[in-house]
Parts: sequence; C-alpha cells; structure tokens
Amino acid sequence: MKVSLFYLISFFIINYAFSQAGDRLSPELRAYLFHIVRKSPILENNIGYAFEFMGPKILLDDNTINYDSTETILINSPELLVIRREEIAKAPKGLIAEAANKTAIWILNKTLQSIQLKINEKDNDVFKDYIDFFNGTLPKSIIRSKYYTNLFNPAISPIFNSDLSMYDRNMKLILIGVNSIEERKAIFESQHFAINKTIEKKALEIFKYLGGVATEFENFLIAAGDGSYTSGLLQEKERDEDGKWNKGMPKAVGLFPYDLKIKDGDIVPERICNRVMKLVGNGKQTNLHFDVWGYNSNRQTTVVIEKNGYSYHLFGSEKTRFLTPDSSFSKGITFQKIINDLSGNTFNELEKMIKGKNGFDEQIKIVDLQITETLNLINEKEASYSELTKSNFKTKKNPSRKARKLKKENEDIGPTNITPTTKSKRKARVKKQSDLIELYQIYESLEVEKANLIEERKPYYEEYELKKNVLDNYKRQMGLKWMKFKEIDGLYIFEDSSTFDIRTQEFLFPASYDTSSFEVRLISIPDDLIGETSDEVMLHVSKIDVEPFYDADFQVTLNDVFAPDDFAFTSKIFEKGDSTKLKRFFKQFEKVNPQITFEIRGSGIGKQQNKKIIKDFDSEELNAYPGNSPEERIISRSSNEFKLLRNTELLLKADRNLAIRIESFTDPVVSNLVIKSSKFEALVNNKKLSKNDLLSAYRSVSVLLQLKLEFNVLCSQYLPQDRAKSVIDAFNNSLEKSLVYVGNEVLKFKDFKL
Repeated sequence: MKVSLFYLISFFIINYAFSQAGDRLSPELRAYLFHIVRKSPILENNIGYAFEFMGPKILLDDNTINYDSTETILINSPELLVIRREEIAKAPKGLIAEAANKTAIWILNKTLQSIQLKINEKDNDVFKDYIDFFNGTLPKSIIRSKYYTNLFNPAISPIFNSDLSMYDRNMKLILIGVNSIEERKAIFESQHFAINKTIEKKALEIFKYLGGVATEFENFLIAAGDGSYTSGLLQEKERDEDGKWNKGMPKAVGLFPYDLKIKDGDIVPERICNRVMKLVGNGKQTNLHFDVWGYNSNRQTTVVIEKNGYSYHLFGSEKTRFLTPDSSFSKGITFQKIINDLSGNTFNELEKMIKGKNGFDEQIKIVDLQITETLNLINEKEASYSELTKSNFKTKKNPSRKARKLKKENEDIGPTNITPTTKSKRKARVKKQSDLIELYQIYESLEVEKANLIEERKPYYEEYELKKNVLDNYKRQMGLKWMKFKEIDGLYIFEDSSTFDIRTQEFLFPASYDTSSFEVRLISIPDDLIGETSDEVMLHVSKIDVEPFYDADFQVTLNDVFAPDDFAFTSKIFEKGDSTKLKRFFKQFEKVNPQITFEIRGSGIGKQQNKKIIKDFDSEELNAYPGNSPEERIISRSSNEFKLLRNTELLLKADRNLAIRIESFTDPVVSNLVIKSSKFEALVNNKKLSKNDLLSAYRSVSVLLQLKLEFNVLCSQYLPQDRAKSVIDAFNNSLEKSLVYVGNEVLKFKDFKL
C-alpha cells in the first residue's frame, strides 16, 4: 500500500473506539453486543443470562423493550451492564463466534458508513486492516493504473458502500475508468478478501474477549445467488426462531462476498459456492457453526458438508432461518425438487426421445445398419459385375445342340457349316448394372435419412446435454452418498458420530488426529431449472477447534492409580460430595431415553502439552527408568516427569444423549504386560500395536467396567424404577456394541477379557 495515499484518505475515517478488544470493549461496542444478544433468540437462550443490565427498562408501545434507547443509556453509563465472561466461556463455541461475527460486521459497516459521511475523525484499526487486506491482493497492473486513486474516493468508489448490488458496484467501477472486465473482477475479489479477513480478525478479538478459547479460528461470510439481493437483506433485520422479523441486527448488504466468474462478457456471481477447510486434528473436535442471513421462506436454504465422499445435509426450516438435517419443506421450492423436476419432467422426456425405444438414437442405429447392409450388397454386386467385364465374349468348344439339330435337318440340301456358340453376356451385365444403380440410390437415400435424423436430433441433443450437465452437477453438489442420522430432541447424530444441534446450529466432527480436507457448499435455489436466475442466500460459517468434553458434566482425572504393568481398577469414581451434581445429571433422563455413546481410547505413551496429556506420536520406548541402581530407578519412576504421564481421564456429558469418554496413557518405559489374547498378541507381534498401547486400552476398559457398576447403582438411586431399568438397559446394550480405539486399530470392547 502507498503510504502517501493512506494519509490522503485517513481524515475520512471515524474512530468508534473499536480497537480495544483485548482487555476491554468500548461502551458503544458493549452496548451493541448486548443489543445483538437480546435480539437474537439463539444467543439470548444460550448466553443471555451472562449479560446483566441494571438500568431502567424503556418500553415501546407494545410493551417490548426499546433496545435502541437502552443502547444510548449503556453508552452513557457503561457501568449499568455486567458481562460475565467466565459464564460465556462455558457456552457453545459457535454461538460465541456468532455474537463476535455480528459485532464485527456492525463495526465494519459503521466504519464504511462514516467514510461516506466524511466524518473527520481519527483512524481506527478496522479501516487500516480493510485497506491493507484490499491493497495486499490487488494485481500490480491495477495499482499502477490511472484509476487507482479513484478506488479510494468515497464519493465514487463502490468499495466503501455496503448497500450496493453487484450490478451497481460493477457500474460504479466502469464509471471510474475500470474498463477491463478482468480487472473489475480482480478488484471485487480483493474487496471480498478484505471484508472476510477484516471481519475474521475483529471477530477473533471479540471472541477471545468474551471468553472463547481457540487455537484455530476461521470466519467466513459467503453469498450465493444472482447478485440482486432480497427484500430481507435490504432491511436492517433478520428473522427470529418463530419466523418474525427482528430489528437491531447489523446490515449485511454488500458485506457477504460472492464467488464470481466471467460469463458472456459479464461478471456473474456463482449460484453454488464452496469453501474447502481442514479438520483441526490434534485429538480435537472440529466445530462448524452456521448462521443464515437473507433467508427466504419460499426457497429452502441448503448447505452441504462433504468429507471423504460422504455428504451431510442441512436444510432451512420453513418458519425460521435455522438449519436442520430434516429436509421437510411443505411449501415453496427446494433444491431437491429442482433436481427431481429436471430429472423427471424434462430430462427424462428428452432422454426417452433420444435414447428410448423408437428414439432418435435407435432410428439412427437402424438406418446405420441398413446402410451397412446396402454397402455390403453394393460390394458383392460390384465384385460380380467386375467378373462379367473381364471378358466380353465366351466361345464353347462344341457347337450347341440347336446347331447340331439344324445341321441334321438340312443334310438333304447340302453340307451345313456349324461353329461353336459365342456369348457376349450383355444382358447379364445390364442386369447387374441396373441392380448396382438401384443399390446406390438406396444408399444415398439412407444417408440422407441419417443426416436428416441427426439434424432433427441436434436441438434435442443439445438441450439434453445441457440439462444432463446441469443435472449431473446438481446431483454432485448435493452429494452422491448421504450420511444417515438419528434424531434425539433436536440433536442429530450421524453414522460416523458427527452431530448437529438445532438449538446451537453447531456441526461437530468427532475428535481425531486427522487433518484431511472437507468442503462446505452453499446452494442458492434457482428460479428456473437451468439456474439463470436464483434466490439470494447469505451464510456465516465459523470453524473452531474444540477440546472434547470441554463442557463435560463430570471430569474425573485418575493419575498413577495402577500398579506397574497392571490394569486392575477397584477404586470408587464418584464420591459423596458429587450427590447434588449427580441428582441434576440424572434428572435429564427422567423422561427421555438417552442415546448412549462410548469413546474408549488406549492412547499409549503420552506427553505433556499445555498442562494436558496428549498422545506422543514420536515417542521412543525406554528399556528402563533412568538410574544406575534399582533405588534410583524407583525414584525416577515416581518423579513427575513419568508420573504425570500415567494418566486416565473420564468425562461424562449429558445433553439429550449421554456421551462417555475414557482415555488412558502410559509413560515411555517398555511394558511387560502379559497378553492372554491370541488376537491382541498377534497385533503386537506384527508391530501394529505396542504393549504400552494395549496396557493403556486395558486400563480404560477397567475404569469403564467400574463406571458400569456405579452407574447401575446411581440410576436406581436417582431415577424411578422403570426409568432406571430402561436407562441401565440402554447403557449395557450400547456398551456391548462399543469399540476401543488403540493406536491405529479399532478393537471390540467385548474382546477385552479382564
């Protein structure tokens, strides 16, 4: 970026005191954050309790709170608002990210508005970031162009106006001298990058201020459609969970970037856009949070997540902007309906006309066969005709019977001279030639018929190919292999243990060390089968790494509780002091049969990282504990260096289902575990597992069996008899089917004989 240019325009920038997000927020920002949370039902229901307003309630005529006036009070008296960040930190990470994103959008929108209003104030970090990101991705040819300075003139440049459609933004660039369509596209893409990165950076600051914890934080604003926007977006509103419009939300128009392409000499937004991301790995869950903007109740918003060829589908509800794997949508248009209509009504008819019985292809095939047969006859006739033309005359050795008879009849007259007969084969040649001419006429007629069929088929075939490509693309975008799921009170559990919670709009990939890619696609619903025009839909997506069970109801850490190379565990897991918490825990199962899942891990040798024990993939086993004598080795075994690694963690979380996770680690000294299972011994002999891997797995299973004993007793203690039996049966049935994850192997729980 040119420093001189920056100072030329910096006087246009307003300072909203938005730069403080590390230790504190400005009064304006705190007030607006409060407004956002109160007016967003999903935020109010999950983190609203952490925002305590101690000022007077100002009501509108309908007795609802006037949050615009409340904002003014809080700006002038910020002490009237208490934000309990320690409580927010316990909330779903995606919802903290949503609140942070909406606030960041509001900040950027206000900043851009201030530039248009020419408010002469001190510059702020949001504007600096926006300009730096914008300039940093512009091609050098644009920076050297004559119109470059016009890009920073608020009166004529579209990059400071968040209320313009794609068409209007394009026209403004033409008016300031950007004649090249490729350069206009490059400017838009730089602006889109700047919007996303500026909002992501500010959202992360606010996310951390609110108590959010993340090592990986990605924030995307995505738009799909034809670039015309919808009535919902043109108003500073969004829908609540009951389908009613809410005021007080940040303006989104122009701040949700499209993916662009050049088509027929014009810049066109993509109807379907995608973002490729990676799983976070490190034994953590990958948390995706979705927040739909510009929702149209007559078009079903459709989001597809695809990983390893399998697709997870999220569909907009009729009444709310919330997503759900349930595709029910009784009125309006869905993307699947577009596919079905395209396939059923038009594509199939075209396919039948072209490829069906008595279709063009069959008729052409029949004519081709007739042409081949005619050519074969022509070749035969021409060969036969050629034989006739090799000799024009043929004379027999003896006179013919007719000549001999004539001679005998005329013997009394005198001697009659007779000679052998000579034939010219003229009649035969004429006949063959006539047949050939007729065959050539048939051949030419068939070729004309074939050409006519091909020409007649052409428009249908072109339409068929177009619609086939569209249909294949639609099917591919929706995914060819759909991941199945079960639903428990709004929690959708997929076959691979991924989950989607309709209450928080969070999609969670299970914890793993995998960092492979996956794709998120936003699909706008076309107005016609081919998709020349389509509805507008905007989506905010956040990706955050999440520690498994970070919000667990129970977390029990067992450190160095096993004898060397042993896995017997007989201690109690729950103590008397847990009774109050246990009562609250089991109350959730009084009416609902929980889906019970087990994640049992034997993670082998561990290492300490950020005060947490994790699997050490690069460990080398030691033959013995350090020391020159048995006494020294006993001392080193008891040191924190080794003791902390001999760790087992039990976590329980209940939220419409019961999730149980147990993970054990060992220290790096070679284990002398006695293996009694021939199956497990084979895995060790084939170096697929180490004895430390198996030892840690046995310890996890041992703790799980103790949990089973205590769980049965606790169910009988805290639940009615019939409910207790039902929950215990569910626990035992799920346990019998559960798996144990050891190294890269997946073993059956029932194969562990303790």
